[in-house]
Amino acid sequence: AVLLLDEPLGALDFKLRKEMQVELSTLHQELGLTFIMVTHDQEEALSLSDRIAVMRGGKIEQIGTP
Repeated sequence: AVLLLDEPLGALDFKLRKEMQVELSTLHQELGLTFIMVTHDQEEALSLSDRIAVMRGGKIEQIGTP
């Protein structure tokens, strides 16, 4: 299964954002879900990701592990 997330934590305050990061990580581990997540927050991307793709103008510029 694949879960698509577009800025899922963008409107949350710091405390709730951290809590939701834990929840998303738990879902990933317990259910084996693959997430494709869009975010402009580099810290968030680094803390939640196994692989990261950096895009510009709709094209992948870089892809790799955090």
